[in-house]
Amino acid sequence: MSKATIERRAIGIFHDFQRARKVWGDLVSDGLSQANALVNVQLQQGYADSPGYWPPALDQFLDLKQRFEDKLRKRAEAIALDLQTTFSKMSAQYSKMKLQASQLEYLMEEATEMFGEAFTFRDPFRATCTLEQIWIELEKVLCLYTRQISLNREIVDQLLSGNLQYRSHSVLKAFGGDASLSQDSQESKMAAVSPTSIISTNATSSTHMPDQSSSGAFEADRLTGSIPPPRRDKNEGMVLLSAWLNQPHLEAGTIATFDDFLQVELFDSE
Repeated sequence: MSKATIERRAIGIFHDFQRARKVWGDLVSDGLSQANALVNVQLQQGYADSPGYWPPALDQFLDLKQRFEDKLRKRAEAIALDLQTTFSKMSAQYSKMKLQASQLEYLMEEATEMFGEAFTFRDPFRATCTLEQIWIELEKVLCLYTRQISLNREIVDQLLSGNLQYRSHSVLKAFGGDASLSQDSQESKMAAVSPTSIISTNATSSTHMPDQSSSGAFEADRLTGSIPPPRRDKNEGMVLLSAWLNQPHLEAGTIATFDDFLQVELFDSE
């Protein structure tokens, strides 16, 4: 294997890594639409349980409330499946990023065996940085995606969970905030999500905190595709949507530096 072959393989690895990142970004947009739709339906489910939601004139239609709730439940289940599919696709892109990092590490080992340590650790690979330094920069970005995929998994789980207090607290931690933030503070954190994207109504939504004995039943329901209707309030829904939209662990400065680094060190001289 020649040095030119090693260069071509390294450049190909980084192109594949960047493609996986681009697909990830597209999936974030898809997931946001699905998460927003799911939150809207869950809000409706909470409002439908409120006695003030149904005018007395509708009492004569005995099965109206049940039919409406069934419709919302089926809608929530369908959206939840779409969101889970989107997350699975994001996980696949993350796996591709990990694979590219592993392949680059293996390529470094091959290069060292064939051309010596100086080629990998001391000599400029193409422009100014060594192959090792280029690999280190990739690992920094991969670490961000490792943290973000974990948060995204948590957001998806929480969107399907009925435990509102845990959901709000854990997602706010990703912003360095606190679950006890005031409503004004929460709204300033979540300015990227328009309040009009979430259903507003004069009806008051109720919250439901399942006890520990119900958690096993919920997990069984989730695995069989039956989604219990979480009781969600508007602010808490905004927290989840904003956490998904902003992808807070993907530090913009680090990502931009990495993109510029690749352009200068690898792609400009192709």
